[in-house]
Amino acid sequence: MRSFLFIFLFLQADFLQAQEIKAQVLDASTKKPIPYANVIFAENRGIVTNEEGFFGYIPEKENSPKRIKISSLGYELLEIAPNDISAGIVYLKPASIELREVFLSNKNLSAKEVIEKVKEEVKNNYNFDNSRKRIFLRESDFNYIRRFDLEVDKSTIAGIDQKLMNEISSKIPKVSDSYKEILADMYGNYDQQKVNIIKAANLYNPQNTKSLEQLTDHLSQLFMNTLKERSYLKVRSGIVGVKIDEDELQEEFIVKEQKKEKTSEEIEQDRIKSRENLQKGSNSRVKKLLNGMFWKEDIVFNLFDKSNKYRFKINGYAWIDNATVYVIDFEPKRGADFKGRMYVNTIDYGVHRLEYENVKPLKKFRLFGISTADDVYRGKMIFIKDEAGKYNLSYLERETGESVGIDRPLTIIEKNKHVPGRRKQNELDLDLRLNVSSVNKLQLVVYENESLTTGLAQINETSDFEYETFKAYNPDFWNGYNIIEPNAAIKSFVAFENDEESL
Repeated sequence: MRSFLFIFLFLQADFLQAQEIKAQVLDASTKKPIPYANVIFAENRGIVTNEEGFFGYIPEKENSPKRIKISSLGYELLEIAPNDISAGIVYLKPASIELREVFLSNKNLSAKEVIEKVKEEVKNNYNFDNSRKRIFLRESDFNYIRRFDLEVDKSTIAGIDQKLMNEISSKIPKVSDSYKEILADMYGNYDQQKVNIIKAANLYNPQNTKSLEQLTDHLSQLFMNTLKERSYLKVRSGIVGVKIDEDELQEEFIVKEQKKEKTSEEIEQDRIKSRENLQKGSNSRVKKLLNGMFWKEDIVFNLFDKSNKYRFKINGYAWIDNATVYVIDFEPKRGADFKGRMYVNTIDYGVHRLEYENVKPLKKFRLFGISTADDVYRGKMIFIKDEAGKYNLSYLERETGESVGIDRPLTIIEKNKHVPGRRKQNELDLDLRLNVSSVNKLQLVVYENESLTTGLAQINETSDFEYETFKAYNPDFWNGYNIIEPNAAIKSFVAFENDEESL
């Protein structure tokens, strides 16, 4: 009996050790969440809190210290045993700074001089060696239809009237979101990478595009019911026009009608193709993020490359990881595009953290009632210092977005010279007013960082991994894996219901 009891207690202890530790990091004074705090739970192992201050991780059976370290800008470094996390809450105390020590170290440098020091010390401060990094990449897409008006000025086509257009407009979701989450090993450095996916999830909303497809199919059906034999359509918007023959309309309609169920072989081919596309897309997104590191030249965020176009100001000092940092604000001058804040170590001039956002659209276009603007470009870079004194990437975030506006007339005329009477048979005149914006957000978290003993050429990329698509958030999919905690929007994600019959 004692032997069985010992085995039970041993297994229970091992099971408890493997349980995920979850908590929220709060400011001890204000009780507000602290986003993007670093949580180190083993040597070269760490995570960051999400936008709401939450984190979770699986303790390692080996190489796992008895205490974890939690740090964030402006707060005292906290070392705490996981068992001491009470009710899933961790409080960080705001740090007080001895300014006398700061002034002794900074030699009264100006903000511009500090920036020059940052550029000079990049090669010494950051780890550019090839390594294997365990990463988690989350891609979030948000679409907003701020206006979608279809006003019917004239219609002689049965079934196409203002009531139908109002119904179509009401069925299109005004706000929609979707997410891809990827756990992978990334090999290489900031210039060259290979990404091997371990596991991936897609929170997909098919209704994002389904409503527009339904609109096209429904209008096509109404047109085909009305269209006379040997007719053709003239489609005109302003001074621009195009002719569509009956054969083209019939061919497209027949193709849609002849859709059939896929065979098992076709389904398997689609499964393989989707993983290959995800693998390529993940490599592309990681490369896109790492190509935008602040020290690189000829990038969109050109703060250091074109520092003469910016105005810098030391806006006090802060504390992180037992080090004092400059708080430096920057804003544009001479036509630059960004403003933001960075935190620079007062001793070695390494950048611990950098935040930026555009102050004006990066590109704009307007002509003949059509306008576009690249109006969102913002991001964060967070680095953590290792025992060798090198800065390593901990968290990288970038948001990009654009807006599109359309305010144009649209005329569709059916013509036929083979029937008695007037050549014009039917006409539809519309005023289209559309305003749409979209935002793409990429978040990359580095959990593990180990030296790479082989060359990058010896790393084989694979597309054989677990990949599932969900129409609602699945809290069990990532059990047993370290990821950045999902925020409230992801946890509440549910795809729109398909409602084809209503159109």
